[in-house]
Amino acid sequence: MPCSRPVPPEGPSEWQAVRVGRFYGLRVLDRLVRPGAVAVDSAPPSSIVFFVQAGVTDGWPAAPASGVISLLADFPMPSVERATPPGAYWLVPPRRGVLLTDDGALLAALSDVIPDWAKAAAQ
Repeated sequence: MPCSRPVPPEGPSEWQAVRVGRFYGLRVLDRLVRPGAVAVDSAPPSSIVFFVQAGVTDGWPAAPASGVISLLADFPMPSVERATPPGAYWLVPPRRGVLLTDDGALLAALSDVIPDWAKAAAQ
């Protein structure tokens, strides 16, 4: 199963941003074989932002602590060329129209990296 999908032409109503605290987010990224585009939100507290199809996170458990995982309906997309702060920038820029990360792969990586969250996800 591929871990990324083409950018939806409809825009933000078709995707959801999954913001993960930087400490956990970088570890999650290491576990993804083929992530979609990944942004960094450099505003304190710094976070890593993954993009998934809208609605797929509806059954996900609540974050284990504030600031660890946030689900956003919108995120201010940096320009494709933006690779440095200040502000949001791309850690993994959209390639060949790919924005979305496979939600199953992201959920598995989050569960590996955040054991308390994995326990909640299993219940």
